[in-house]
Amino acid sequence: MRFTLISLLLLFISCTNDPHLVSELFEDKNLPIEIIEKSNLIHTENGLIKIEIIANKIERFVDDSPRLLFSDGFEVVFYDDSSNVISNLKAKNAIVDEINNIMIASSNVVLSNKTKKLETEYLVWDEKKDKIYTENDVIITTEKEKIYAKGFSSDPNFNDYTLNKISGKMYISEID
Repeated sequence: MRFTLISLLLLFISCTNDPHLVSELFEDKNLPIEIIEKSNLIHTENGLIKIEIIANKIERFVDDSPRLLFSDGFEVVFYDDSSNVISNLKAKNAIVDEINNIMIASSNVVLSNKTKKLETEYLVWDEKKDKIYTENDVIITTEKEKIYAKGFSSDPNFNDYTLNKISGKMYISEID
């Protein structure tokens, strides 16, 4: 009987938890509440597709600054009222501020429509203002020219745009 009592006493004494290890285990880390891989999200208005987002990985955070983190490549397809593709926005990464409806795309950003293509490393899409812009270097390629500038502003359809600090224009000719 004494042996059993002593064994139990030793067992309880030896089984203590280090409070620091326990607190690290339950420490409030800024982890996403949701991770979506290989997704295709469609936004409609009045039954018509307006925007389609194709992404390899999306992480949702809901802390004091709710946001979506796109990584490993994504594409946003803009549609008109007849469900025709107007323009595409592609990039390697993006962060979407869900409170202000602002997307910041980075790394190999390409905005294109049927007649032109914009390339940059950083682009902001402000959905509330219906505006896409950057203060970074951009290259715009059309069928006939390539324009280099620092700073760009446009509607999401890439129809009406403004360039700042144009540094060069190169005309493209066909090679026979």
